[in-house]
Amino acid sequence: MAALIIVAIFSGGSNSPSDNAPVSQVVTYYTAHATGQKASAIVGAFGMVFLVFFAVALAGRVRASGAARWLAYGVVGGAVAATIGFLSLLAFGFILADDIKFLSPDSVQTLNVLDNDFFLPAVAGFIVYGVVTGLAVAVSRTPARWMGWVMFAFGILCAVPPISWFAFLAMFLWSLVAGIMLAVRNPAAQVPAKEPDATLAAA
Repeated sequence: MAALIIVAIFSGGSNSPSDNAPVSQVVTYYTAHATGQKASAIVGAFGMVFLVFFAVALAGRVRASGAARWLAYGVVGGAVAATIGFLSLLAFGFILADDIKFLSPDSVQTLNVLDNDFFLPAVAGFIVYGVVTGLAVAVSRTPARWMGWVMFAFGILCAVPPISWFAFLAMFLWSLVAGIMLAVRNPAAQVPAKEPDATLAAA
């Protein structure tokens, strides 16, 4: 998951056009980097799908630990919100790369502006995911309380523009580490074995 997101962010090509770049520059860029941009969007989409899967698995462990149920629901809700916001950003770049030859100049300019500035849904989603997941892990100690507070801090840092992207990447790496820890540990709650029926024992 984390590897897919990192590949998605850095495989699309550097020096993408700014939101006030002329249309000719945008067309030239997306024509030259069409394959990389489309691959970046597809890989990123798969990475976000795995993030949701991880959130569902983590929520199950949180519920099994006896922590507040709303925290478990919040983990999944935050992951879904972050996924929708992040996929929106990927979608604009994918459309530009896939259809650049067929788009009008106004469409190219509009999509390029959205690709650069439509970041608030992703930021809000990652803030919710980081803060709620951090609280859920800290309360349930699944996999460890200190990891919950680290994730909580990442969620807050997502609201700080200069380091938001670094906080996003840190969240994906955190999710990878937490997923590995959960995979090698037994579930927090085990189903107790049934005791022999007293009637049968007395017979």
